Amino acid sequence: MKFRNFLLSALSNDDRQALLPDLSEISLIQGETIFEVGDDVDYVIFPSSAVISVVTVMEDGRSAESHTIGRESGVGLANAAGAVTVQSRVFAQIGGSAMHLPATALRRRLSQSPSLASHLMRHIYATLLQSQQFTACNVLHSADQRLARWLLMTADRTGGNSFPLTQEYLAVMTGVQRTTVSALANGFKEQGLIRYSRGQLEILDEPGLTKASCECARVVRRQFGELEKEADAVG
Repeated sequence: MKFRNFLLSALSNDDRQALLPDLSEISLIQGETIFEVGDDVDYVIFPSSAVISVVTVMEDGRSAESHTIGRESGVGLANAAGAVTVQSRVFAQIGGSAMHLPATALRRRLSQSPSLASHLMRHIYATLLQSQQFTACNVLHSADQRLARWLLMTADRTGGNSFPLTQEYLAVMTGVQRTTVSALANGFKEQGLIRYSRGQLEILDEPGLTKASCECARVVRRQFGELEKEADAVG
């Protein structure tokens, strides 16, 4: 079976055959909650076309994104492997397909396969690096650079330059007010970088958007490319 998700595609044949009976395909709706703070992680999600957002929620209700996960990896890997509860809110930023695996099946195979443990650790480490890069980006780079970076990353994760997005989600993802997001998006439209209408966004000029972004886009996209190459080499 050929998977669109890089992590699943890069599994060894033995690990793939062991997990395959417990894997099932699901559809996620945009905005659908996957985990809330304090939840037990009873399953792992491997996005195919969906994009998952992990956000930290403050006591006053404000939230900021720590990282996103798309077809390059999985959601809940570390929590499921260690039976640790969730400390962030996790939801479908962009709806689409994904593969679902019970945490019990993952832990059972991990106890039998050092190769799977090593494989998951590489992906968990990649997610950690992304989160660290986002933290630095949110402090050091401007809102327009963060928005450009985020749009480029979303295109990578969905596998296309057109995807559904609302200004509400864009504000959460970039950590700014909706009015600021609207102004930034309009600026990108005027420059011919994007088309944005009725909650649907399309990247028209990827090189121009890359130029408008910051170094963080290059760092995270390079890491994404490395995971893609690993999946292609096995798949």
